[in-house]
Amino acid sequence: MKFIRLSLQLAGSYKNRLKGGMALVFLRNASILISFFALFLAFSWIKETTPAHAWILFAVLFASFLFNFLTGWGKSILSDGVFFGIFKDYRLQVGEKLKKAPMGYFADQRLSRILAAFTNVMKSLENYSAMSIDFAISGLSCSFFLLVGMTGVNSKMGIFTLFCLSIIWFCVFRMVHLARREVEKEHAAITKLGDALVDSISGIPVLRSFPAIESGLVEEIHSELKNASEGLQKTQVHFETVFVLYSRLFMTLINLSSLGITLFACYLYAKGQVLLPQALTVSAAGFMIFEGLKPLENAAILMVKNPANMQYLEEVLDIPEIREGREEMGDKQDIVFDQVRFGYTKERPVLDNLSFTIPQGSRTAIVGPSGSGKTTIINLMARFYDVDQGRVLIGGRDIRDYKVGSLLQNLSLVFQDVYLFQDTIENNIRFARPDASDEEVVAAAKKAHCHDFIMDLPRGYQTMVGEGGSSLSGGEKQRISIARALLKEAPIILLDEATSSVDPENEAEILAAIETLTQGHTVISIAHRLSTVRKANQILVIHEGHLVQEGKHEDLVKEKGIYADFIRARELAAEWRL
Repeated sequence: MKFIRLSLQLAGSYKNRLKGGMALVFLRNASILISFFALFLAFSWIKETTPAHAWILFAVLFASFLFNFLTGWGKSILSDGVFFGIFKDYRLQVGEKLKKAPMGYFADQRLSRILAAFTNVMKSLENYSAMSIDFAISGLSCSFFLLVGMTGVNSKMGIFTLFCLSIIWFCVFRMVHLARREVEKEHAAITKLGDALVDSISGIPVLRSFPAIESGLVEEIHSELKNASEGLQKTQVHFETVFVLYSRLFMTLINLSSLGITLFACYLYAKGQVLLPQALTVSAAGFMIFEGLKPLENAAILMVKNPANMQYLEEVLDIPEIREGREEMGDKQDIVFDQVRFGYTKERPVLDNLSFTIPQGSRTAIVGPSGSGKTTIINLMARFYDVDQGRVLIGGRDIRDYKVGSLLQNLSLVFQDVYLFQDTIENNIRFARPDASDEEVVAAAKKAHCHDFIMDLPRGYQTMVGEGGSSLSGGEKQRISIARALLKEAPIILLDEATSSVDPENEAEILAAIETLTQGHTVISIAHRLSTVRKANQILVIHEGHLVQEGKHEDLVKEKGIYADFIRARELAAEWRL
């Protein structure tokens, strides 16, 4: 079966334990044959039962019980709880892949789908995978040993039993087909609900910032969440409503099969083709053993839900890995973009045939209109994405030839949108260099001008930061991220609007601290502030993915073009007063 095959592929080091558990589940139902034999003996000796007969019956029944107990106990030891271990390892493996995944993966996969895969889907598989396999294999083995026992009594009885089992299993596969169709609808509804929920929660600050919240429009804004919730409910109710019909049909077939076995046994006895003990044994065993097939009703759902969940994981967590190079970065670290072409989608390139050189140890400012590709340049330098055409070179080598860890070890990045982990402020700064001493952490914080406000917090450096840094202001988060970059002391520093959330009083001091620290280092900054671009050794002006101007501030400001317009607009903004 598909799910068993997928489970074995995923099992890893647990594969042998899982196989052993499955084998014991199959063998456990061999006790059916021992029970058959006990019933036959009992009916054979019904007229002249002696103490010796009673002891023999007790021994046979005890052997059946003991075999069932030992196989069940062995199965519990081997494979009960094994899926919790399997998915523990799977989560860790996926976590490692996510750390190396290109950023394009996160653009392709919605956050709600990734969260659903890690929470609801994996939890469901942990809880129900073992049950699904037990039900399926137990149903198969029960059918097999029932057929063997009935055939051993009489070949015609075996054929009749095979006929009954064929109808029962046909009904099971019809339920599987039905469940597969309904589960696909359910997954689509869950994804839609997840998207609506993420959008609704993320949009709360926007809702609160507009008067529309008091005008009854909130219900309209949240209608997507409401509709998604109702859609999921309808899908699940429809599934239960339709499935219950097949479920009743399945149980009816089980009961009719038991009755049919009894009537056919009586018919064979009347024809003299079986003995009375055999007919009685078959009749009693038929009712008892067919009861063992009833869990297949639940197995029909699980045999679909679990493979569908597994397929969902494969689709969402099919994480591409950035090709790992073999080289370590050396001391030469000039940066060259050589006819680079790149787009987040194939239809629309963001950078087109872009070429420039950033000398080692220089300070380069990248300016240009919004959407021109400035942040994309930073992303390509850090290999968050790989170029579609051309090359990005550092030290004369394509960065794809370097080990990813070696490349990133030589880069310090400060993003425009700062993310802080839900941990202490000290650990958020030390994240850049885990072996840094407390004194080095404090020194970096002082250079980033965040030491004073940290010390004003209730627990200083041990203050816990809210999720994403929600307990701090934008400027405070930015300064902590700058302290983190300063602590790393990487030779190449990438600043994406590093001072965008910093107040004017601290901006000059922070820039001075960065300049002092980065003497002889390579600094690439995306900035809109005049104080940043004026100090650059070279300025790259990007427009619609092309390099349209290049040079120093003094030269570019005299030329007609985007840069001169940019400077004029900034000067007018600086002169504006309330």
